[in-house]
Amino acid sequence: MAPVSTPAVLLRAHDFGDSSRILRFYTRTHGLVSVVARGVRGRSGKGVATLATFASGDLVVYMKRNRELHNMKEFTCLKLRGELATQMLAFSAASAAAELVLSHAETDAQPRVFDTLEAGLDALCNTESPSLLPGTALSVLWTITHSFGFAPQLDNCVRCEEPLFEDELG
Repeated sequence: MAPVSTPAVLLRAHDFGDSSRILRFYTRTHGLVSVVARGVRGRSGKGVATLATFASGDLVVYMKRNRELHNMKEFTCLKLRGELATQMLAFSAASAAAELVLSHAETDAQPRVFDTLEAGLDALCNTESPSLLPGTALSVLWTITHSFGFAPQLDNCVRCEEPLFEDELG
């Protein structure tokens, strides 16, 4: 079993045993991947702080066929996204985006979803004014929803397919 390297975003982490964690990553080439990170709890040092939720980087994992839980070799963090911890709305929106991906993603590669998630988390980090965060949050969530193929129909009536005008609702 050779290690596989792929870009990934950490969506969720759970403690496992005395010293390990189960991590849920969304990856560009393998979709949703669950890994065991052995020995990362309870120690401090280089690389441990980079296993923070919403961090993205390069994941190296030993993947076996027909398994849902794989062994992590290493995770090299490229973006920590600590800015999300300073704004409650930004953190909430990032959490909602993570839940959306965890709920609808599969283990198949969906590069468009990965790119949309990355861009959305970056947009939430880089929003300059708190007054712009609600709009950014909605935009991120709708863009991820659209990348899964669930775009809302806004041009035609859902029931009769008649074109809608600016002031009409379907």
